[in-house]
Amino acid sequence: MIQVQCFNPQQAHAAMMAHVWPWVKSHTMAERPVVLEARLHEDVKSDQQRRYYHGVILTEIAKQATVNGQKFPMAVWKEHFRSEYLGFKTVTSINPMTGKKHRRRVRVSTEDLGVKGYNKLIERVTAFAVTELGVQFPEVGRGGYVDPDTGEIMQ
Repeated sequence: MIQVQCFNPQQAHAAMMAHVWPWVKSHTMAERPVVLEARLHEDVKSDQQRRYYHGVILTEIAKQATVNGQKFPMAVWKEHFRSEYLGFKTVTSINPMTGKKHRRRVRVSTEDLGVKGYNKLIERVTAFAVTELGVQFPEVGRGGYVDPDTGEIMQ
């Protein structure tokens, strides 16, 4: 995989020619199919946030939190916090057969969040988990977090 950040058209062109094209050419000449993907820089941060939210925050809550003597899996906590902090939005659509408008409630997904929104969700969930559930999170180090069991710095 090749990952290059570009901040202007000249950088993007240079990166494509110097890094992407030679890599793609060598693999396709060897008859290995390649998938090309480009995305906004903000999306990369969202991927990091998503990994942190699922891999650290929700995982630690599922491991440590007990409510009325019961533990719940990560998926249950994820849905609880999504519902609690993101809620629903109303979507209006038109029935193509009748031309009538109708409204329906649609749950807001974490996938709908940008960097700031995801950060706010992480902060709210973390605060709740610490104050209300007594969850202790691993110490966050530069570039990742420290696994309390192994001392390994995780990305």
